[in-house]
Amino acid sequence: MPDWIVHIGVAYIICRLLYTKYTTFNHSNTILVMVGSLIPDIAKLAMITEYLGMDTLDYFMAFHQPLTSLIVAAILCLFFEKRKIVLGLLILGLATHYALDLLLINFGGGIYIFFPLSWQAFHLDLISSDDNYLSLIILLLAFLVFIVEYWSKDAKID
Repeated sequence: MPDWIVHIGVAYIICRLLYTKYTTFNHSNTILVMVGSLIPDIAKLAMITEYLGMDTLDYFMAFHQPLTSLIVAAILCLFFEKRKIVLGLLILGLATHYALDLLLINFGGGIYIFFPLSWQAFHLDLISSDDNYLSLIILLLAFLVFIVEYWSKDAKID
């Protein structure tokens, strides 16, 4: 389930719904939350290096831990003027990513949320990782949110 489409779609839906109440979640900040939702999947770069004949999975998997993802988000926010706001938006993206990953039926033990303080892995075993219907549902919901916002007479313009 939680592939990149789901991570981006959920981040988009949350931000657009929050935008109805808080103007901080404008379109450009929504993109930052969506980028934040993909930071933990830097580990997917190991597929490229594997294709090139290098075994780097153990190195890249460190990026799929909350602490390492937070460090990457902190480094990314240094490239912006409003660092605190950007860091908060990236952290919201990280939170959506890990919340979705917690829902997975996990054969690898789960997510080490409190690493390096604890090696306790967490998972809720609610959704299969190969469930493509959820990806389709999230994509359709994101499209519906986009259409409703676009055609709404009350839509605020950034």
